[in-house]
Amino acid sequence: MKTKTVSLRTKIFALVFSLLFFIIAGMSTVFYAIQTGETAEQVHQLSLQTAQTISLMPETTAFLVEQRDRETLLPVLEHIQERTEAQSISIAGRNGTVLSTYGNNELLRESDSRSLIYGGTYTVEETGTDGEAIIGKAPIMKTTDNYTEVIGTVSVEFSKKSIAQKTAAQTGEILIAAAFALLAGVVGGIWLTKSILADTLGFEPSKIAAMYKKTIDEMRLYSDDLRAQTHEFMNKLYVLSGLLQLGRNEAALDFIQKEADSVSLQNQIVFKQIQDDLIQAVLLGKTAKASERKVFFTIEQESTLSALPAHIDAHSLLTVISNLIDNAFEAVKQVKQPLVTFLITDASPTLIIEVTDNGTGIDEQVLHFLFEKGYSTKGDGRGFGLHNVKEAVESFHGMIEVVPNEPAGTIFTIYIPKED
Repeated sequence: MKTKTVSLRTKIFALVFSLLFFIIAGMSTVFYAIQTGETAEQVHQLSLQTAQTISLMPETTAFLVEQRDRETLLPVLEHIQERTEAQSISIAGRNGTVLSTYGNNELLRESDSRSLIYGGTYTVEETGTDGEAIIGKAPIMKTTDNYTEVIGTVSVEFSKKSIAQKTAAQTGEILIAAAFALLAGVVGGIWLTKSILADTLGFEPSKIAAMYKKTIDEMRLYSDDLRAQTHEFMNKLYVLSGLLQLGRNEAALDFIQKEADSVSLQNQIVFKQIQDDLIQAVLLGKTAKASERKVFFTIEQESTLSALPAHIDAHSLLTVISNLIDNAFEAVKQVKQPLVTFLITDASPTLIIEVTDNGTGIDEQVLHFLFEKGYSTKGDGRGFGLHNVKEAVESFHGMIEVVPNEPAGTIFTIYIPKED
């Protein structure tokens, strides 16, 4: 199964979006938590200060002591409630007198005891008129000539629900700004992607890596073939030098003539009938490699190749030819008279490549696994050459035929349509 390649544009977009999203989400969460804590603290102070202010008003004391100024005090409390955005303000006396802006005149609560008994000012969090609330408590004091007594308490209530709504509204404004920041980051990521792709001529990193690997493989191939060619050339020079030193001039001339004829014939086929530089180079290299391995390697005189069609990549075709010839060289290693022949022709509507060897042949059971990646009878770390051949041929919409060579060996034939 082939792994789906994710494009650079998608990777950068996903990375930028994810980073910005998590950063903004984290900052918004922290802001909400901090804002909620600060707002709650402010409400505690405001409820306490408001309760103390109301408890010190003369109208409040007069209301509990003399049972008057009710109609005057209630509008004042409602005005304070409106200015402070409190949920309710209540005044409760020891004598049972109650006044509340909420309309429900509650009697004294258990939480009022600290204010009534000790005359303390404080805040509590308990169930109020609209769910959980923060309530500020302050005692109402009556001072006479001899003593001061607590005659009631003031309760100023702020609903936690309304506090949460205000905090959410403030956070919403932050989120709107964050959305614009996220959008700007996405646009920047897209621009960055386009800039990178422009610098890489539109190639994805995976494509660049594949091209780099292919270039390295070709350089290694050329290096190996050049080394083989140099080695074989030096061997022939040693033979020629030895003949001359022995005074066998005629034998030296005969040796030179045979080599010249052989090279002339091969070069005529390679340079005059095959028009692709890469194919020429690899065939010359394989000729030298065969000579070094003492393999009789011939290029059929019928071989012809003009300019390759646009849909056939020369580098991939080079992979096909190189691997098939190397595979044939391996197949004839144990043969006394090793023979490998190569044919390439585009005379018909189909480009045909044929590599024949007189090796030991291929078992029919092995044919089912021959082109699988990693399968090889030559040990670990092998089994990639024919797999690469299969992938390259399939990319050309071609086919591979493997048949026995009589009386011994194997024939690999590649058929590639010249029209895509």
